[in-house]
Amino acid sequence: MNDSADYTTAALRAAETLIRYGICTAPIDPLPILKKQPGIVIIPFAEMAFATGEDRDSIVASFGESQDAASLFKMVNGQLRYIVAYNQRLPFYILQRALSRELGHIMLHHDGTRPESVRMEEAMCFARNLICPRPLIKMIQESGIRMTTEVLGNLTGCYERCLAGLRKTPGVVIPGEINRTIRKQFETYVKDFVSFQGILARDDETHEADFGTYMDGYTEEG
Repeated sequence: MNDSADYTTAALRAAETLIRYGICTAPIDPLPILKKQPGIVIIPFAEMAFATGEDRDSIVASFGESQDAASLFKMVNGQLRYIVAYNQRLPFYILQRALSRELGHIMLHHDGTRPESVRMEEAMCFARNLICPRPLIKMIQESGIRMTTEVLGNLTGCYERCLAGLRKTPGVVIPGEINRTIRKQFETYVKDFVSFQGILARDDETHEADFGTYMDGYTEEG
């Protein structure tokens, strides 16, 4: 049993997900991706309350401190099955991160056999690489626009709290061909974003976005 988080695999699965579903604009919404997964039930807390006859607040409280989203899983005929419940009353930028995290658990086939802390680290790494793809950041950095916290938020939906999480996610090396494919998918989006955001960014008074080691190891070679 491996008790260390595999950040490289988590980042790779996120990149593969972007490619598989042809994601080409941002902010990236994980909910449609979740709904396309076979054998997955995804349900808002309110609908779960209605279906079970329980009080919604009691259901929300039962899903832990964050009360944003959570997954329940079990083996059915040798296959993992998940129920993903989420708090649809929360703002998009919170649900974006929360549902991306739950999607990470599913894409990484987390089944409870490894420590919860390790699974959470991997799921959060997946989420950050999904909603804030490194090829997308790299293109904006190369465009000449100041990469401030406001620009990052406008670009991806990753505002200061999410950026703080990015700084905790180590850079990894995934095949350059995959990064090039993702770059190609987002080319039109970035072109349009730069033409609009460039004017606003000159007067942006927020501070420069600090990615920590998140961008380390990024390559489009190989």
